[in-house]
Amino acid sequence: MTMLVAIGGGALSVSFGRAARRSSAGRRVRGLGEHSRWRLPARPRAWLARGLADAAVDLEPEGACELVIGAVAASVMVALALAPGLVVPAALAVVAAGPIALRIARTRAQQRFVAALPGGLEQVAAALRGGASIGDALGSLAVDSPLAPDVRRVRARAALGVGLADSLAAWPEERPAPAVRATAGALAVAATIGGRSADALDGLAASLRERLGATAEARALSAQARLSAVVVGGAPLAYLVFSAIADPNSVDALLGTGAGRACLVAGLACEAIAALWMRRIVQAGVDE
Repeated sequence: MTMLVAIGGGALSVSFGRAARRSSAGRRVRGLGEHSRWRLPARPRAWLARGLADAAVDLEPEGACELVIGAVAASVMVALALAPGLVVPAALAVVAAGPIALRIARTRAQQRFVAALPGGLEQVAAALRGGASIGDALGSLAVDSPLAPDVRRVRARAALGVGLADSLAAWPEERPAPAVRATAGALAVAATIGGRSADALDGLAASLRERLGATAEARALSAQARLSAVVVGGAPLAYLVFSAIADPNSVDALLGTGAGRACLVAGLACEAIAALWMRRIVQAGVDE
């Protein structure tokens, strides 16, 4: 069994490495023609694609499912080698880890976008000082920037005759965030009234950067509390894994009887509730 785990794990590692090296080229090749790989149904695929985009994970939904399947296979092989009774809990834990991770990281793309706003405002202000209009200055953000998709959408609406100010007014509705609302308002005022707006945009960029710095400082100050929450929440699971490795017979009562399985399910449910509760407490301290 140990040799099987070693050989299978090595083969999986080699296959994952080759797939990683071919990912960029494969993505370009697939973009040239029809997609021949399997596809998820439309509704689950849209939900998973939105979750991956919100978490800033550069994977297709099908690729994410394949990664989870590979992780489940690896966890099953390891559980078979250590304690066969842990096969089902290990597989379920790996399957549940994906949605939980996406849920935890759901604001990562939004945070990156907001963090790029001060630099984008400064770039627009520099273009205005060089004699460019607001529309032309926004065009410099439409290429190779975290703001590029939103800026391209704003400029496309303006090109259809909506007007740049009205197009900017719809931006906060598409991406509801206080920083986006302030940025869109400042750019709309600059596009409507004109005048020396570069200094005002620089001032807004400095204000947004200070706000981001305060948020980062709050996260740094709460790092110890978040680490304590991880340790407290992970200790029971770590002890269960250690017990299964040190003495596989010790988990027979937990996994081999109805009462034991009920206790296991109740314990995992309490762990999940406690994790959500501690995360809410820590996040509330950061938001304040």
